[in-house]
Amino acid sequence: MRIERKVGVGVAIFGSALLVLSGAIPALAGNGASARLAHATGVRFASVANATSTSFGGWVFTPTTATSVTAEFKVPALTCTSKLTGVGPITVMATGKSTAPNFNAAGIILECSSGHPAAAAAVVVDGVATTSTHALFVGDLMKSTIVNSLTKTTATVQDLTTGHTFKLTKSGTGAKALQELIIDDSLANSAGTQLPVANFGKITFSKGAVSAKPLGMVTPRTGVNMETAGKVLQILTGALSGTLKNSFLTTWKHS
Repeated sequence: MRIERKVGVGVAIFGSALLVLSGAIPALAGNGASARLAHATGVRFASVANATSTSFGGWVFTPTTATSVTAEFKVPALTCTSKLTGVGPITVMATGKSTAPNFNAAGIILECSSGHPAAAAAVVVDGVATTSTHALFVGDLMKSTIVNSLTKTTATVQDLTTGHTFKLTKSGTGAKALQELIIDDSLANSAGTQLPVANFGKITFSKGAVSAKPLGMVTPRTGVNMETAGKVLQILTGALSGTLKNSFLTTWKHS
């Protein structure tokens, strides 16, 4: 059955800058990283048919009284070719007015460039992006969280892995919640062109919650697959799983 409606305020693109990470030790980790995220292109209303999007895959929640959204996931190993690709596993909260929503996000941005993987932790508050210079390693356990009130919005990404721990957090002016997302988002180059999806294999998002409630207790909610305008499936989003229904799997299918 075709769902001819919009999933509220959809995320367009998390980052519009390419990562430049030097000295990969090992894959995805970097010393003296010069990662940058020029700016977040913000939030747009995304038309959704059959619960699909051309810019992200994951789960979307729309309680307008939400105070937080959080999830944990492990840094995946990218399979890179010579093609420039990217993806951003993140949590998102759109706030403010639906006609001009604020984009707030926390997570990591991943890129394949000339056959080499690169990564950086990043947060965005009110559309202003900040990236971390801390190295990321395949298998690191990350936690991304957005906490929101009418007076303050805070985005935080943490590496919870022993020996690799760090926290990146930024705050800004609060506003009413519009929508919460836990997704694999698309990236764009500096010219604003959306990149093909990097082959991340599979990512399990766990301990997902909105306003401290397990995802399975949050309504309304919608699972969204990412596909091209030509209906080629790029990211397959799994059902909510686990005893608390607070986990789900995303699987790369096509760039």
